[in-house]
Amino acid sequence: MSEIRPEEIKQAFALFDPKNTGRIEPEEFQKFLIANEELKTSIRIPTHPLSLEEFTTFVSRYNKDESKDPEEPYIRAFKSINRDGSGHVSAQELRVALDSFLGSNVLSEADVNEIITEGDVSGDGRITLEEFLKIVHKSEQKHRGEYVI
Repeated sequence: MSEIRPEEIKQAFALFDPKNTGRIEPEEFQKFLIANEELKTSIRIPTHPLSLEEFTTFVSRYNKDESKDPEEPYIRAFKSINRDGSGHVSAQELRVALDSFLGSNVLSEADVNEIITEGDVSGDGRITLEEFLKIVHKSEQKHRGEYVI
């Protein structure tokens, strides 16, 4: 079983605590579980907000990732967004995923199109897995405070 680094847990926590309150609301935790379909569906969703410590305990206890590939979680995320299995994420698929994670209409259609345009190296209006991984790594670098071009 590969061990999750504390930095990865903090990054995951931050995704579901966008207002930086130090807590994940139960609804947001449910989104986390949906995004991580390898977790057991019988997991009881807490009725109270989770602290980083509680979230860390949960993730450590239920991490079943046997993969040694650090990109495996991102590959699974891509596959969950790419519902039709085409190997490309369209603006519509991205919109559905972002609405699910962030809430409806948090990002405008122009925002979603900008994400597609920025990540779409091939220029076909869709994002491949390779392009998706580049976006994720660029985002991680920015999150760590690294200068990114």
